[in-house]
Formats: sequence, C-alpha cells, structure tokens
Amino acid sequence: MAEQPHVTGLAATMTIVAMGLGYSITAADPTILSANLAEVRRGLEFTPATASFLATLCTLTLAAAVLGAGALGDLHGMKRMFVLGVYGSIAFGVLGAFAPHVSVLIVARGGLGVAFAFLLGLSLAIVNAVFPPGRRGAAIAAYLGAGHALAVFQPALGGWLTSHFGWRACLLVTPALALLTLVITVRYVPETSRDQRKLDVPGILLIAASLITVIYGLTELQGGFNIGAVALIMLGLALGVAFVRWELHTDAPALDMRIFRSARFNAALTAGATFNFLGGGGTILFAYYLVTIRGESPEVLGLLLIPAMLIASAAAVGAGRAVARFGERAVLVAGLAILLVGMLMLVALDENTPIAVLGIAVALNAIGGAVVQTPQSTIMMSSAPPELGGVVSAVKPAVGQAAYSLGPALFALVGTTLFLRDGRRKLEGSGISEEQARDALQVAHGGVPNPAADGAVLDPEQARWVVSEATDSWLNAIHELSLIMAVVPAVAIVVAMVLLRPRRDVTASVPE
Repeated sequence: MAEQPHVTGLAATMTIVAMGLGYSITAADPTILSANLAEVRRGLEFTPATASFLATLCTLTLAAAVLGAGALGDLHGMKRMFVLGVYGSIAFGVLGAFAPHVSVLIVARGGLGVAFAFLLGLSLAIVNAVFPPGRRGAAIAAYLGAGHALAVFQPALGGWLTSHFGWRACLLVTPALALLTLVITVRYVPETSRDQRKLDVPGILLIAASLITVIYGLTELQGGFNIGAVALIMLGLALGVAFVRWELHTDAPALDMRIFRSARFNAALTAGATFNFLGGGGTILFAYYLVTIRGESPEVLGLLLIPAMLIASAAAVGAGRAVARFGERAVLVAGLAILLVGMLMLVALDENTPIAVLGIAVALNAIGGAVVQTPQSTIMMSSAPPELGGVVSAVKPAVGQAAYSLGPALFALVGTTLFLRDGRRKLEGSGISEEQARDALQVAHGGVPNPAADGAVLDPEQARWVVSEATDSWLNAIHELSLIMAVVPAVAIVVAMVLLRPRRDVTASVPE
C-alpha cells in the first residue's frame, strides 16, 4: 500500500471544513424535511402514510448503504467515493426539490440516503487518514465540532425559505451546501491509499438488508406494539446473524470480525450506541412534554436546540483537548455522566417548570453526546487497520442509526405502558371507559373522536377531568421513564470503566 499523503496548513483547515459540511448535511437534511413535511404534503397532495414513509426513507437507505460505502472507499479511494456521494447529494437533492409528483420525490429521497451513506460513512475516515497520527485526535474533534455547528442553522434556513418561497426552496439547502462541499473537497482534500482486496458483495447485501429491516421495524414500533414490526425486527436480527456467519467464513470479508475482539473498540461502540439511543428517545420526550403537557409550539424545541447544539460544537472541540490531557477513558465517562444527569433532570419536570430548566436538560443531552463522540471516534479509528478505515468508520453510523431508531420506539412503548398503568387506576369507578378517555384526549389535542367508540361521547366536564388526569399521568410516566432510561448511560459508564482500564506499562518488565 502506497504511503498516505498528509495535509498541513490551509489544506488541513479546508479538509476539516469540507468533511464537517458533509457530516452536517446528513444530520440536518432529514430535520429540514420533517419540519416542512406538512407544506410538502400539501404541495404534492399525498397521504399521511406516504408522508410517514418519506420522513424515514432517507435514513433507511443511508443505513442500508453505509457499510458498502465504507468498503468501496477502502477499495477505490475515500476521496473519490466521498465526491461520488456529494454528486449524488446534489443530483437527488435537486430532483426532490423539483419533483412533479410524490413518486419522483420518493425516488429522490431514497437516492439521497444512498448518497449520504458515502458522506457520513467516509468523512471521518478521510480525516483519520489524511492527518498524521500526532494531530489526528485534534483533527477529529475539530471535524465533529464543525459538523455540529454547521448543522444548527440549516433547519432554520429551510423553514425560512419555505415560509418565503415555498416548500421546494427548503429542499435546495442540501444541494447548495453539497456544491460548496464539492468545491472545497476537490481543491484541498488528498486521495487516500487503496486496498487490493475483493469487494464482499454478499456480506454488504446481508448487512444492508439487516439494517434496513431492523430500523424500519423499530420505526413502525414507535406507533405502538404490533406483530408486523416485531417480525421485521426479528427478520433483521436473523439477517445480522447470517452476516456475521458469512464474514467469519469468507476469505475477503467486508468487515473483519476480529476487530470486535478489541475491548477498547467495544467500549467505544457501546458509548456511541448509548448517546444515539438517548438522543433519539430524549428528543421525542422533550417534544411530547412541550407540546402535550405544556401546550407549546413544536418550534420551541427547535429554538432550545440552537444554543444546545452550538455549545455541543464547542464541547466536541474541547473534548479533543481534554482527551490529550486526561485520556480517552476519562472523557468518555464524563460525556456519559453528562447524559445521565440530563436524563435525571426530567424527574423534576412539572406543568410549571421554567422552560430554562428544560433547556438545560436539552443542552446536557446534546453536550453529553458531543463529548462522548470525540473519544469514541478516536478509539474506533485507532483500532482500525489502515486498509479498513472506511469500513470501520461506517460501523459508527450504522450502529448509531439503529440505536437512534431504537430510542423513540422504546421510549414510546415504555412511556405508554407507564401512562396506561397510572391512567387505568384513575379511571376505575369513574364510569369512563379507556376508549372514551382516549377519545377525550384525541379531541383535546386536535383529533377527531372515534365513531366506533364504546358508549356516548363524554360531556364537557368529564372530558376536562380526563384531560387533567391524563396530564398528571403523563408527568408521572415521564418521571418514571427518565429514571428507567438513566440506567442506560449508567451501564455504559460501567462498561467504559471496565473495558478501557489503563494498560499496564509492560516495558519495565522487558529485559534490556
């Protein structure tokens, strides 16, 4: 393998900017679409079910393609494959913005997810490859900080464009930024060394099918427990087992499974799954508290996220310096501890809690994730042999996407279970059925009562009582849920403390 050229000076700075831009696009684009989906739906006139599918399609195809993107980067050059992803982001982004029919938009969103797999799967690997070992940790921290900072204002820009120029304008944010990424990448980023092994097509197809099936099943589970979603998840897990078996027996695996023998790698992977899980689930919980309990506009959460993400950007950069001073283990555990505190803060929420308190919890969730992500990235990439940098870099978002999808599904299922347990007790002896209570809640939040509901529609006094009692029950559920979910970062802290134990200095025992 040829010696890898390293970047210095202006090229180093612009490489960080280009890779950070690529990373930020993949994070912000799904939010832009989700925030403006109602306008898109009105413009193209499609059903709510299609809207739900569109909202998750890009994430699904990204997860399915990301390991293949990493493998192609190792084989054909990471810069070349990253640029291919940028071209795809421009082409499919423009196609979506000018889609004449929803079917065209579906094709565009699916293609955009595949393009994003190359951006997200290779940006970290490129930074790791083109910076010399002594500067790698700081470069990765700067890349993550740039990604967080550049992602903050894209959803707000998309919303502003929608309100002034229509929904098509918001979908042009991604291709415009991708074009800027392309210019910088072509000018300043060097090509990476290439591996000579064969492409493991069966393995890539198996893991793609596994990830897309599991994540789609988890997404379906967010609407409540159903057999179809569970069947999809079980099928995805079976395909995952088949992938592992194939990788262990093939001569040229897409992912060398020996990397999972590394305790450091597994500790980093666990920490990454933890912050993604809490990121996905916590955001749903924050939104539900604000909209349903407090009656606030959904935009309030977006406003709270702006300072939170800016602070998180600075925290990611600071974490790089902290790793150099205190070590990866200490910083990783500190980030997980921040996530733990943020989750425990939700126990104090009530109907009149100052918004600033929730803002602190939102900020801790973002900051904890940013602090964890820096040592997680450096640990994972230092565990990767040079010829597998792209694939190992892709493992990070693959696991992250699955954990991020698991968060809302599990938070919703556990939270609903806790709510119903508390609500049933309060309905006993009231003469109000659970179905009538659900109808009262649906009407209170802008819905239409179920015509097949059991019994007559509740009178206004009973309906007001149900809504009042439901608020109390949901607050109790949030308190208990936050305590239950706080176990996740607590366990991750223990895992990090055990698996990242300082290695003994064996040099003293080696004879001269």
